[in-house]
Amino acid sequence: MSALITATKAMGYSDIYLDYLCGRGSACGFYCAGNIDDAAAGLDGRNHDRQQIVEILLKQNRAYGASSSTLASIERLKEQDTLCVFTGQQAGLFGGPLLVVIKALAIVKAARLYTQQLKRPVIPVFWIAGDDHDFEEANHTFVLDRQSESVRLEYTAAPSREVPTADITFNDAQCLSDVKTLMAATLGQTDFTEELYGLVNRCYTTDDTMVSAFGKFMTKVLGDHAPALFSPGDSAAKQMAAPLFKAIVSHQDELHDLLNERNRSIVDGGYHIQVEKKEDSTHLFCNEDGRKPLLRDGDRFVLGDKSMTREELLARIDSEPQKFSPDVMTRPILQSYLFPVLSQKGGPAEIAYLAQINPLFELFNLAPPYHMARASMTIVENRFKQLLHDNHIEFGELTGDIEQVINRVLALTFPASLEKEFTQLRQDVEYHVNKFAEESLRFDPALKKSAEQTHGKIDFVLKNFESKVFAAHKKKSQQVRDRIYRLHRTLYPNRGLQERCLNISYFVSRYGMKFVSYLYNILDSEEKSHQLVDLSDFET
Repeated sequence: MSALITATKAMGYSDIYLDYLCGRGSACGFYCAGNIDDAAAGLDGRNHDRQQIVEILLKQNRAYGASSSTLASIERLKEQDTLCVFTGQQAGLFGGPLLVVIKALAIVKAARLYTQQLKRPVIPVFWIAGDDHDFEEANHTFVLDRQSESVRLEYTAAPSREVPTADITFNDAQCLSDVKTLMAATLGQTDFTEELYGLVNRCYTTDDTMVSAFGKFMTKVLGDHAPALFSPGDSAAKQMAAPLFKAIVSHQDELHDLLNERNRSIVDGGYHIQVEKKEDSTHLFCNEDGRKPLLRDGDRFVLGDKSMTREELLARIDSEPQKFSPDVMTRPILQSYLFPVLSQKGGPAEIAYLAQINPLFELFNLAPPYHMARASMTIVENRFKQLLHDNHIEFGELTGDIEQVINRVLALTFPASLEKEFTQLRQDVEYHVNKFAEESLRFDPALKKSAEQTHGKIDFVLKNFESKVFAAHKKKSQQVRDRIYRLHRTLYPNRGLQERCLNISYFVSRYGMKFVSYLYNILDSEEKSHQLVDLSDFET
């Protein structure tokens, strides 16, 4: 079962993304294809080297251990009418954050939906950003310990220079062993961890790169729901990309003019620019003694301390295409150059910067895909579902000040008038004891001392009872606070959405590999709202 939560700025979303989701303002005008049918029609008659890209996909996915159904899906790309739905992510440690699994499952489900809708084959492809050199963003992930505290799992052996993650090997055996040990110590032993730890050990070895380990891990975790995985670092893929790299070099002025014009339009529409690039950027990288940005300087091009003419650069792309790669602005262009891309499902940041680059599709004579927001979800385990219900806590409250949530819950649970009521009780008892004492003294004045002692004892008992009540109040309040803190750390860990932080291994350790199939069955690939998924229907 699931509930839908409207996306808000409190969740970290930009104005242009929120307006795009709702169809407000000028946001939608920054995207080309208006729907799936238009995007499909735009691809008719376009030529792609399907045979070559299929061979690359088959080679890569066989190496990852892909299932027969995934390989059969890849084979269908040879057919001229087959289209692709894409998503992608960096090769994060142990699969990276949960959103990576959600993205992958969503495009598999979307591909089946679009196949039915268009009455033509659509296959899912996941772009592994193996050209990316941001090691510090991909080298870690988070799981929760038994107290629901987030624990950072990190492979700390950084390369000596910035190189693509496809070239970074887990060659520090001790470091790799340490992060695996920390995972096991944090997640502990359950009915499902033997399978999980065995998978981690098989996928993450000292012979594996960040990309190969990621590919193997994702393939096995997703099982029959795995999309085709594609790493652009493949030498054959670089050969295919060389003409586009050369076109990017040859159309620098037009490229910058289009981007600048689009950026001005976005700002005029009241939005911020997602990706800021300097005028000397060519929007290409070259991997020579580390991955470096290729810059332009007048009519020349600069790589590190080397300068070259346009003709020299074009010749170098011809001779060494494997050294070149796109930046964030030209990567979607390369994707549509290599594949017949029907749709690109992106997160908030991706959708925001795709608004900037849409004019480039026409510049390079490519059909623009239909850009859609990816599925987004938070998983609510049953113990936390009950806590939300019992205390009337809305998910949106967790994105704000958690202390305000706790104070509200405690105010409902423990009346603020409690102390006042105790004071009134003691005053009432004192009044009635004194009144009774006055009546009794008419019979025997010697009873005065006894009356005072009786009042003192009653007052002592009341004070003692009051202390016990407030001690219980305090104890119960702490229990409530602890439970809400735990809820917050699980559903909104590290002050962010769960999907951006927690690793799939946390859930697999608790519910087994079939948990992934449950996610596949319950998620809605086309839903724009945030899906709050509870596990009441899940059976281990």
